[in-house]
Amino acid sequence: MRFVLLLLLIWPNLVFSADIYKIYLSATGDDNNDGLSNVSAIITLNRAQQILKINNPNTAVEIHIKQGLYLNQSVNWTYTNGHLITFTPINFSKARPVFDGNAKLNTWFTFKNTSGAPSHLKFRYIKVQNYNTGMSFQGNRNSVKKWNSDNELYGMYFYNIGGLYSDFDYSTAALRFVNSKNNSIVNSHFVNILNQPTKSAFIHAIYFAHYSSNNEVRGNRFQMINGDPIRTRDESNYNLILGNIFFKTGFSAYYSDWYCSAETTNKICTKKTGECPSVGFEFKNNNLFGGYKSDLENIKQFGVDDYCVVTQNS
Repeated sequence: MRFVLLLLLIWPNLVFSADIYKIYLSATGDDNNDGLSNVSAIITLNRAQQILKINNPNTAVEIHIKQGLYLNQSVNWTYTNGHLITFTPINFSKARPVFDGNAKLNTWFTFKNTSGAPSHLKFRYIKVQNYNTGMSFQGNRNSVKKWNSDNELYGMYFYNIGGLYSDFDYSTAALRFVNSKNNSIVNSHFVNILNQPTKSAFIHAIYFAHYSSNNEVRGNRFQMINGDPIRTRDESNYNLILGNIFFKTGFSAYYSDWYCSAETTNKICTKKTGECPSVGFEFKNNNLFGGYKSDLENIKQFGVDDYCVVTQNS
């Protein structure tokens, strides 16, 4: 006590770090609970977000998810507080918490944020299955300044994702980013990411679109994917794809870049400002074990890489 008082006398403006704000989920929980302890666990992420918005803690947050099966959950997440918000199993056993869309739901976790500031969402060792789309991080595709960033996925497992496993016509991704930057996807698994055969080219394990730059994809497993597993689009620059393993996955290439233009499609492009190729990507030290149906190109770029320069000078 004397030591603490002495510190306060010497440094009166000294700030001690606050405790982590913890919320507890259980598959047998009840959303009428406060979620602030194991014995008062809640059951949905929607309720967790409600608790955070009411209390708005000015500290890091951990959402502890007990191992179990969470059926038919879907959340549109908007809450950030400038600190790290971690979604994590309550303990690190071999089992993961499992969120199962039961083929009825489109996207498990949708994050919409256009603040142009880091959002600091972190996901660890959660399994997501039987959804049309696993997760979507959405900035504003029409304004380069309206982004989100600095999100992390580690040890995640996306299983049975896409039109083949849902009541929807098709999916574009297990994991989608739109104007979302500086994210990392590490040591995760993407298995059975499939559309119906007629829509197979549309789906990707990871889709970086519209200014989603400087992301890292490292040490992941991609297996049984009937679209190109990694796709970039429209100035999603300087992404690193390093040390991953690909088994029986890919429609035209393991990594492909696309943009909507007269060169790449006969359809009408919906973005008024137009789209441009992505540049500066690195695809290296990956282990490649065949495409979904046949051998593939490692990298495929649609159109020409100076398309926008040509358009501006014409």
